[in-house]
Amino acid sequence: MTQNTTLADIANEIETYNAQLIKINALVELIGKPAVLKADEVVKALNDAKDRFADALANQGEVEREERLKNFTDIRIVASPGNNLMNTAFTIYYTRKTWDNDAKESLPKVHECAGFSALDEAAYEYLVTVKPQAIPTAIMELAPGNPQDAFGLYFMAQKRGYLNGAAVAA
Repeated sequence: MTQNTTLADIANEIETYNAQLIKINALVELIGKPAVLKADEVVKALNDAKDRFADALANQGEVEREERLKNFTDIRIVASPGNNLMNTAFTIYYTRKTWDNDAKESLPKVHECAGFSALDEAAYEYLVTVKPQAIPTAIMELAPGNPQDAFGLYFMAQKRGYLNGAAVAA
């Protein structure tokens, strides 16, 4: 048995084992014990291929995530306090390797954006998953210990124009 590594190869392997199993099960009554043994062998190989497929799929997601975030080295947030969280302005500075035509290579460059809604998706992911300690305390207090939920509540409040008292207590 070959150990295929790509998702497409493993998916083809699963389909092949499924087809073999259907044929073998049809022959069990005619052939008897050898067919049962072969069916057990194919079931084991099929289950192994399904496990490898799940692992490869999970690994692919992790590899893609690492690829998206590998160019980030720092992120910081500067607040311009307002009367409350709803009218506090945030400026986000993040350092990401960016292509430099003069140097002919990617070099760390500081990027700036006004507000979290203007933040690049990869930079947001970097903030929430790698540097959650950089998230302003006022936002994290919306859902302590859960940056995704905290930002979800913050963005919902921004959209509505007010913070729901139940959301703050959640």
